[in-house]
Amino acid sequence: MEEIVKDFALAATRAVKEAGFDGIELHAGNGYLLQEFLAKKTNLRTDRYGGSIQNRAKFLLEVVDACVAAIGAERVAIKLQQGATFSDLVEPEDDSLAQLAYLGPQLQSRNLAYVCMSSLNYDPYYKFLGLEKPNFETDVFQYFRKHYQGTLMVNGGLSPQAAERYLEEGTADLACFGVLFIANANLVALLAAGKEMNLGGWDTKIWYGPQDPADDEKGYTDWPFVDPNNANAK
Repeated sequence: MEEIVKDFALAATRAVKEAGFDGIELHAGNGYLLQEFLAKKTNLRTDRYGGSIQNRAKFLLEVVDACVAAIGAERVAIKLQQGATFSDLVEPEDDSLAQLAYLGPQLQSRNLAYVCMSSLNYDPYYKFLGLEKPNFETDVFQYFRKHYQGTLMVNGGLSPQAAERYLEEGTADLACFGVLFIANANLVALLAAGKEMNLGGWDTKIWYGPQDPADDEKGYTDWPFVDPNNANAK
């Protein structure tokens, strides 16, 4: 375990000091290694890294501390996620919110560049499983903000209007988009111009499923381009 922690710190050092990146974002969501330690369904260890919320978070915090020591807290960020995978929308883990309540103060005390809180609880993610509504009733962004007062970025199923609302009410300091960027390569210009988003490229079956190499452009570069400077555009 100690060697894996060192590997994270070494990767962070190379990213910043050799490759010239401004910082690094540790990924503790989407079922990747750090998240596998957080989740009960994947962390079946019986040593000091398994069992309680505190023990399951130990590996993540050791990695954070090692990266901070290597490149500085101001260059280290982390992405958290409510739920490990899409399956958590069907059968949520019973301590996922309590885990966020524990991680919030722990991460705040480390003065990181930011925490990105991502959620699968919003449209369209829960629809991928055929659910009529999310199984999580709690607004995870507002919940986590109560436990973390550092720089907070929100992500996941956000419309520009929802992102603006979270910023205005103080829930978030930043918002980032993934799905909208795939369907709108000029997303920043569209947001600045107050234009409606183009959803012509919105096809999750293509993004997250097998694709014939001959059809690589489908869903990525074949959508209608919305010119933000066109007065006739919405």
